Amino acid sequence: MAKHQDKSVPKGLQACLNWYLAKEAVAISKQVSLTRDVFGARLDSFFDETGRLGLAQEKASLLTAIIGEIGNNCFDHNAGQWSDTPGCWFETVLRKDIFQVWIADRGRGIFSSLKSVDPNISTDQAALEIAFEKRISGRAPERRGNGLKFVRAVINGGPGRGLLCLSGSAQLKMGGFAKEMDAVLEKLNHKMGRGVFSLVYWDTRNENQSL
Repeated sequence: MAKHQDKSVPKGLQACLNWYLAKEAVAISKQVSLTRDVFGARLDSFFDETGRLGLAQEKASLLTAIIGEIGNNCFDHNAGQWSDTPGCWFETVLRKDIFQVWIADRGRGIFSSLKSVDPNISTDQAALEIAFEKRISGRAPERRGNGLKFVRAVINGGPGRGLLCLSGSAQLKMGGFAKEMDAVLEKLNHKMGRGVFSLVYWDTRNENQSL
């Protein structure tokens, strides 16, 4: 009898989770951008694709900007500190009028990154919340500050948008509800991955009419 396939999580997303959760070095997937230049080229292609699929340029620019911020953080905060594979996993699919985008890295994670700037941060969860809410950077003495706050503002700026971010034992959800986010959390089964995993949902219906 064929094994039942769980369709609640796309195949590519499951592969990314397996990569993110792996305890030891794993084979490099074609979905992994090993350098910032490769990621940038793929991001440009993603922007073009959103336009071909009918998303208004202003909304496509916002979506691409937050994906760029998340992806570039993988390189900005992990230079020379990758656990094994450098770069970030970047993949996207469109299903039932919803863009699903996932980005992950096998770097040092948000807690380690921010702890070097603020020694008072004591947990993975506190670090993740601070990353999206306060002006702080893991690249001392620089204080970029607004990057993930911008991501949060965009996600919360539309009813059909959502974000799930994981790092260490921490998890953070924001924006509109998406049942797939809970499906991902069930797949984790309390396992902790290396680096950071982010999942973005963007419901394209009525986006072109929303403010």
